[in-house]
Amino acid sequence: MTIEASLIWQSPYASHCDRLLVADSALLADGRWARAAETVRGVDGEQNISAELAAAPWLQPAGQPIAEIPASQFRLATTLPTPGRFYPRSAFSSLAQNPRDMRPARLLSVNDGLMRVDANHPLAACGATLTFSDQADEPTRGVRMVELFDGPGMQSPAQSVETTYLQPHGMRRQDAAADAVFYTQPRMTHHLDAVCRAEISALYGRFLKPGQRVLDLMSSWVSHLPATFGDPNIVGLGMNAAELNANPRLSERVVQDLNLDAELPWSAAEFDVVLCTASIEYLLDPAAVLAQVRRVLKPGGVFIVTFSDRWFPTKAIQVWSELHPFERLGMVLGLLRDAGFSALHSETRRGLKRPEDDKYIDQRLYSDPLFSAWGYAPAPGG
Repeated sequence: MTIEASLIWQSPYASHCDRLLVADSALLADGRWARAAETVRGVDGEQNISAELAAAPWLQPAGQPIAEIPASQFRLATTLPTPGRFYPRSAFSSLAQNPRDMRPARLLSVNDGLMRVDANHPLAACGATLTFSDQADEPTRGVRMVELFDGPGMQSPAQSVETTYLQPHGMRRQDAAADAVFYTQPRMTHHLDAVCRAEISALYGRFLKPGQRVLDLMSSWVSHLPATFGDPNIVGLGMNAAELNANPRLSERVVQDLNLDAELPWSAAEFDVVLCTASIEYLLDPAAVLAQVRRVLKPGGVFIVTFSDRWFPTKAIQVWSELHPFERLGMVLGLLRDAGFSALHSETRRGLKRPEDDKYIDQRLYSDPLFSAWGYAPAPGG
């Protein structure tokens, strides 16, 4: 039996669901997990939909006072100490229990040579709920339940996206040449494994309905749409004409470099759904692009951003590679919040088995994890 363990929680700006697939054996490490799984299995063959536990016992440490540390104790030479960001405890010499202490701590402020650091678990004060449900998907071997609690909470957006993530040094790129040069040659290849692509398609299918007008932002030769979604009114905006022309799902194609011109070539309130798949990390002015997305969305329309842990490192903004994967979600949610989107939500799914025929199966047994965030364009005056 496969169990999907989920953390359900609420931050000041969004609701969140973090999901991890585990095998039965992973639940034996704690009797409370094993009993919850038995509840899901039910008795006499009658299964329950889910079982629920308070997550607090596993969200540790908790209740620790804010630490005040001399700024001279910051150990990371490759990045600047930035308030609002998470860093491993090993970055603060007086907090680390060993040189490889990777537990997250949030830097709250740096004033007069003194750092204020919150070293509690990012979810310690969130009242998260832990749920177990039965799943048909196959988990990869070796996934442990403790992995569920490693990362979630770090997507709680910082107070200021601009000062936390979008500082000039963080917006640099290894390859500063014009994007048109990099994207001259079409790349008819998948950048994510088949399981992750199927997860993205299933997620999009939850929002797509016949008759909608959909914008696939930063599109290419595939749009990651569910096969059952046959609406032909899909508009693709991307960097390479050959890739767009090879995409059979598109009814309209626009070649545009959003890093040169962020203004979308459509009138206000034209689209029901806007999708951005594995691309937001390449935007040099993401706030300007998101403002345009909100403009072209109809009131109540949804903007969905998905990504994994693979990208072109030379063309992504520097801060993207510095952030923890869950903290990247926090950056995206903060951008959505500041652009005026409402009813924000994030969702993650990890622990699925990688396809045996995948070219990276020798490097990682688990599927590429899915990170997603979305928000809705409010009604006028809303």
